Amino acid sequence: MYSNMKHTVAELEYYILQYLEGMTFPMLKNLGLQYEKTYFLFEVRLYQQHGIDGLQPPNKHQHYSSEFREQVAQEHRVDKISIYELEIKYNIPSQKTIRSWIFRYTNGGESRSYNSKPEVYLMKGEKTTYEEKLYIVLDYLKNDLSYRETAEKFQVSYNSVYAWVNKYKKHGPDGLIDSRGGSKPTAILTDKERLNVENKALKARNEYLEMENDALKKLQEVERELMLAKQGSKQSIKRLKNFTKKKPTK
Repeated sequence: MYSNMKHTVAELEYYILQYLEGMTFPMLKNLGLQYEKTYFLFEVRLYQQHGIDGLQPPNKHQHYSSEFREQVAQEHRVDKISIYELEIKYNIPSQKTIRSWIFRYTNGGESRSYNSKPEVYLMKGEKTTYEEKLYIVLDYLKNDLSYRETAEKFQVSYNSVYAWVNKYKKHGPDGLIDSRGGSKPTAILTDKERLNVENKALKARNEYLEMENDALKKLQEVERELMLAKQGSKQSIKRLKNFTKKKPTK
């Protein structure tokens, strides 16, 4: 979730401390804060978790052991810790990095055939069946993967995944039936098959919406936690000031 540094570490720490002491986000913007709220709250969480080290620019040559990568992937898959929380917990500079680890360890170990190329545009040459297309689209909607990662996972082209997902969103399962050249579809579904497909599609869509809703709830939860932390900080400062005033002088 890192972006280009718009402030020095010292400046960013100053804004974070002001925020934790009670200053609102709009007030910080008026003071010169250049980050948007979501990214700034992310930096606040990093600071609370790692201190000043959490604000340092990421090391482009950072090396992670295979044991650590597998541990992070397992925490997401088994313990259900979100990618956002793992990014903060371990101060990993990119959610994309974590997603790649999850993909590589999906089958219980690092894939030897893993392709580290930045993009995938053409991989599988043979024709993909309707059932395969549907499965790939449902997997994309259900899991937290990008088009590229889905293409790598199923060994198909990036452009194919992009096209199938958009056809599915526009036309439902029927959008995946091959009708190129204006000819009749190569597969005709029976009523029972269509009902089964629609049920799977509805389930996948509901899971996708639940995932979006969970992400929104998580952001709201983060904001509430930060607000409570700010209130606690203000109360502590107030008690300290009162204690100092009441302290007898010698």
